[in-house]
Amino acid sequence: MARLIEKLTPLAVTKTSKAGYYGDGAGLWLQVSPSLSKSWIFRYTKDGQAKVMGLGSCATVGLKEARDKAKDARLLLQEGKDPLATRQDKAKAIKKAKAKSKTFAECADLFLARKTFNNVKHGKQWRSTLEEYAYPHLGALPVSEIDISDIKEVLDPIWHTKTETASRVQGRIKKIIDYAIVSGYREKSNPAIWTGYLDSVFDSPKKIKVVNHLDAMPYAKVNDFLLALRKHDAISAKALEFLILTAVRSDSVRSATWSQIDKKMKIWTVPKAYTKTKKRDHAVPLSKEAMKLLEELPTFDETDLVFPSPTLKKMSDSTISKLMREMREEKEFKGEGVPHGFRSTFSTWRLECTTYSQELGEFCLMHEVGDSVYQAYQRSNGLERRREIMQDWSSFINKPFKEIKSGKVTAKKSIT
Repeated sequence: MARLIEKLTPLAVTKTSKAGYYGDGAGLWLQVSPSLSKSWIFRYTKDGQAKVMGLGSCATVGLKEARDKAKDARLLLQEGKDPLATRQDKAKAIKKAKAKSKTFAECADLFLARKTFNNVKHGKQWRSTLEEYAYPHLGALPVSEIDISDIKEVLDPIWHTKTETASRVQGRIKKIIDYAIVSGYREKSNPAIWTGYLDSVFDSPKKIKVVNHLDAMPYAKVNDFLLALRKHDAISAKALEFLILTAVRSDSVRSATWSQIDKKMKIWTVPKAYTKTKKRDHAVPLSKEAMKLLEELPTFDETDLVFPSPTLKKMSDSTISKLMREMREEKEFKGEGVPHGFRSTFSTWRLECTTYSQELGEFCLMHEVGDSVYQAYQRSNGLERRREIMQDWSSFINKPFKEIKSGKVTAKKSIT
């Protein structure tokens, strides 16, 4: 009687040197490719459809193991299961289980590698806060298993003592777990969500946050400060004076290029990338004093920057602050004050010394004015009205301060 199964022998498998298919019986075949590489396949029919399932290379799977694999496949067929589909489902389950074993730190690395930051400093801040506050509690945990108690371990020690930092950490943890969910590393909901989760165990940051405003120089002292500042020839001193005259943020000033400045129209257009909201470009009307400062500045063929560093690169964010700090230490001016504080000084001057509207003042500071509906209908950026207030500001700080009985100083009235 002809042999129906186990037709092959180990020696025959080794000796076979001709391309083709050699049956062992019961669906198991030795497959020899044209390049003479050898592998095992299992042929079967399921629901009237012929199928082929690979069982591995002969280099790693011997004849006995191939027969065992074929037997397992036949048993699945007897149970009404498709061997190939069963193996694919098993592979998916293993992949899924492996994905769920991703740690929070691993997910954070993947997330940070894909995230685009506004600048290098922002990226470093993200990673440093995670390393200091989140990783000690969450870093080694599978991201799939993190729950609200784990989030509380991170936030409890700092929620009331470092509220602003804690709120940022909470937001960053939430984004990383969101990434884990959409990437298939987690199926459960995000426990770092504020509404409906953390707001039930923590007070709102707005209720407990202590606002530490940056020191602002009183507007009555700005003229004296400018006189001291103009004794410095450094480009950082010119940048600081330009910052004061325009009431613009330091990063915008340090990033300013000559191509952004229209000398004929006396307008400096700050690209939206250098504004806080990053929604639109901002046109800054330049006063006579600001234009005079620009006209006296040197230019360089190697860079378009208006206020470059000594190496003709963008000036460091600490350079202007350092100049002001050193001036204070050398007693060139008295009292407190930091560069960013001059925006607050301008705002206080507008409120106390003029009748210009708050709306106009906010426009000058590149702040959003009104709610989203108001903004949708507000097409004008108030350029000509802002030109008047910025000239009044420049004129004011370029003259010695004089108090009058009312405590106010003379300032033009505006049409709002």
